[in-house]
Amino acid sequence: MKETNAPVTGNGRSPKRSFLDQPRKAVSGMLFSGVIIGMLVISLAFSVTVAVLSRSLGMTVDEISETQPYKYFSYLLYQIVYICVIAAFMGIYKERPSQFGWRKARPKYFLIGILLLFGLMFSLNYVNNWFVAFLGLFGYTMPDSSLPSLAGGGIVGVLIVVAVLPAILEETLFRGAILEGIKDCGTAAACLLGGLLFCVFHQSPAQTVYQFICGASFTLLAIRAQSLLPTVLIHFLNNAVIILDAKFSFLANLSLAGQIVIYVVSGICLVGSLAWLIFGEREKAEEAAGRRGEIRPFVYPALPGILLCALMWILNFVNGFGG
Repeated sequence: MKETNAPVTGNGRSPKRSFLDQPRKAVSGMLFSGVIIGMLVISLAFSVTVAVLSRSLGMTVDEISETQPYKYFSYLLYQIVYICVIAAFMGIYKERPSQFGWRKARPKYFLIGILLLFGLMFSLNYVNNWFVAFLGLFGYTMPDSSLPSLAGGGIVGVLIVVAVLPAILEETLFRGAILEGIKDCGTAAACLLGGLLFCVFHQSPAQTVYQFICGASFTLLAIRAQSLLPTVLIHFLNNAVIILDAKFSFLANLSLAGQIVIYVVSGICLVGSLAWLIFGEREKAEEAAGRRGEIRPFVYPALPGILLCALMWILNFVNGFGG
């Protein structure tokens, strides 16, 4: 997995590299494509299983999709793919979690991360709404989310499958194993690429702008902290706040004055946290990154996953016109 060129044999040719014996940057690209392909395969298998089950139970697919087991499985399926890909990566390439981001981080990065998240969630709400309104000009309707039941103790199960597991596993992939291979391309390039991968990965037209900015900001935080622990925390908090708001509607019940205060404070938090992350330790971080490498070794193996995500984004966008 070294980034150096392969050694030359006695006949003047480089030895043939096996499919799995690739530079670290290419491995990151393979990880992204592997996750996307795995998600597609398990989704198709799940759909076939549900169709067969619907016939045996005498129910329609729509009726099954409204059951609680279906909703939980629809979230857990992707978590299974993440675990399998991460486990395969660690087994094949012998990398320990501490080598791809699971390292201690200084407390200040957790604080900066929380301020960053507060700014992202509320300041960008307007931007995201504008983008959804822009798509609406073409007839697009934002689909309704379908969470498992939040009644009673159900909120605990939802927090686990929608907040805890995605925060740990998605961050391990994006701000861990994948980022470790591309961060020598330079901080700006790594952040832009991280934002692109994160937004296409979610395949949600309505969330494109928000997911891109979150992906780029989370990547910047992980690079500066040299750890993914702060991003795991704020990823969890982001999803948890959405779930809790869906149950208690505390944001919708805020007065106009309260909303104005939140948006003003969140804007200050967003600008301040990003300014600190960009300029606060810039020289130290860039010096630690060393010389910049090419991005092409990553792009080629990641391209199948990117194209599949783009196709799914388009299909989801087209389906939005039937809403």
